Amino acid sequence: MASIELSENHRRSISITLQLLDEALCEWTDWSEGRVKSGVMYRELDTLSPNQKSELRSKIGATRQLIIRLRDDLDLQLRDVATSRSIAGHASLLWEMLTELNSRGLNGYGTVPEELEGYLDPIGETLTEQISSITAMLSQARETAT
Repeated sequence: MASIELSENHRRSISITLQLLDEALCEWTDWSEGRVKSGVMYRELDTLSPNQKSELRSKIGATRQLIIRLRDDLDLQLRDVATSRSIAGHASLLWEMLTELNSRGLNGYGTVPEELEGYLDPIGETLTEQISSITAMLSQARETAT
């Protein structure tokens, strides 16, 4: 195939879309193989039948072949994602949400009982501090690695 000239903006847009698609495919692959996540407030349930899992793996494979074709034909670059950066990015979003996990943030949903305020506010603050300390730890590790 003849080389297709792309502007950097086009290359970046196509690459980001394919990277996000590939990231989703990674998660779907885990689910198609019965690997699910479970925490103390979050649990994935494996609701896929064996037939659905098999068909999903097949469709993921076909989709990846198209991604490879685009990557190779358009000379797109693989994006390496450092786990520390990924965690820090998620932590930043969670930090914003956690700053609202208190009586002031809940007032928009109605009057917050005094006992909930006394109970929730300190825990919400501690959770926010925990996420901030994770972000700080990862930032320090990144600085020492460079």
